[in-house]
Amino acid sequence: MNCPRCTSEDLTVINEVHSKGTKLWKLCLCGFLGLCGTGKTTNEQYWVCKNCGNKFKV
Repeated sequence: MNCPRCTSEDLTVINEVHSKGTKLWKLCLCGFLGLCGTGKTTNEQYWVCKNCGNKFKV
């Protein structure tokens, strides 16, 4: 695998976790128990070039 910007082979893989919180109406409707299991999380993996810092999807 090479970097598309500088063609270096010195790459590393990182994992970013993105989450969306709970909505206010769910909290009001369900109370504190409404917080359990309401947020969505997604994982995205990227290659990062150690020479130029370019980040691109796996």
